Amino acid sequence: MNDLDDIRIASLEEEDIQIIRELEKKLGDDICLVAVHKRDVIYALEAKMSPGEWQRVDEVYPEVKGLKAFYNQYETVKESKSALKRLLIANKATFKEKKRPIRIRQIVNSPE
Repeated sequence: MNDLDDIRIASLEEEDIQIIRELEKKLGDDICLVAVHKRDVIYALEAKMSPGEWQRVDEVYPEVKGLKAFYNQYETVKESKSALKRLLIANKATFKEKKRPIRIRQIVNSPE
């Protein structure tokens, strides 16, 4: 299942849509804002850069095509982490300097 399959588009009043359009104009022609319902939990896949510093894996390993940093389901992020680790181990020569510890971080949407 694609992580985007279960995204729910927010139904907005006309005045809210107008506010979004005005924001888009301020941000520029190449920006499009989309209103979706928030999720309670998302998972981030991160690589350790230094003690106490973690960064998104898609930024650390840009040469890995299609690598994502955020996931909706724990099983999906767990599979992605395993696949990335296998890739890094199998291609030690390519990723020798960049092989880093990888973690799954749970991000909880706090109530307002």
